[in-house]
Amino acid sequence: MIFNRDIYLQPSELCDFDSSQKIKQKAVELTAGCRNRQDRFEKIFAFVKELPYGFEDWDLKASDVMEKGWGMCSGKTNLLVAMLRSVGIPARYRIYRIRADSALWGRLGKAIDQEERLQELGAERDHVDCEVWLGKWVASDPGRDSAMEKGILKLGGTLDRHVVSAEKGKEIYLHLAVFDGWARQRQSLRAFRSGRADVFAAINRGLDQLRELGRTT
Repeated sequence: MIFNRDIYLQPSELCDFDSSQKIKQKAVELTAGCRNRQDRFEKIFAFVKELPYGFEDWDLKASDVMEKGWGMCSGKTNLLVAMLRSVGIPARYRIYRIRADSALWGRLGKAIDQEERLQELGAERDHVDCEVWLGKWVASDPGRDSAMEKGILKLGGTLDRHVVSAEKGKEIYLHLAVFDGWARQRQSLRAFRSGRADVFAAINRGLDQLRELGRTT
């Protein structure tokens, strides 16, 4: 099969590195002195991964995430794809369903007094991460920052993504060169239709507490 590199290097309305100088400038800054594509990828991935994870909308532009300095899985992945493409590294979106860590989210819900509202997210959830072309497609998930991961482990949680499988145990992934349409459709199906901003703010305060736990020795 012939690999069509060009479609994984293009901007879009949401993957807007063509109209955001900050995205390209930061990618170039991070990769200065790198000797190969692998090194450039690792520098950019490390930067995006360490941006704090937080709940927000699904259909934000990469430039919005860069400006805010934090994001959800979809926002951080979109920024990662944009930064990689801006320095000539093919990247695409990978979308799939995961099973939530019910024990962890239950504890978070109690801590922020939003237990019933968090149940609206359901036991299965959409997740977005990235695949980068390094001679083959390599999966990379920038969603959780390291402090959050350490907090999860201290609470006895797991960092594994429990992918929802189809019949015969096959994991199902949707691969997209452009995710704008998917993101907008997913946004139309969003949870928390009432009091959304307040619920997001409460969840993000809880996630900040989780990060603080992760930073303690």
